[in-house]
Amino acid sequence: MSIESASRFLEAVAYDESLRDKFEQVQSPEEFLTLSRQLGYSFTTEELLGLAKEQSQGIMVRRHTGVWKWLRSVHWL
Repeated sequence: MSIESASRFLEAVAYDESLRDKFEQVQSPEEFLTLSRQLGYSFTTEELLGLAKEQSQGIMVRRHTGVWKWLRSVHWL
């Protein structure tokens, strides 16, 4: 599990809509991590959320689409 893998994942989903689409039905952190592992990524929810928080400092959410759409819909806690 690693920050590097989480970083690669976030970069991939930023540019690949078909990859994002695979996560549309995800309802829990466990499902999210299972699917991520099946796709070759290995990270914890803490690593992913920490990296997302770090990369989004100072960013205001202007729309509810794209990369973060499904990240916002999963109940992480």
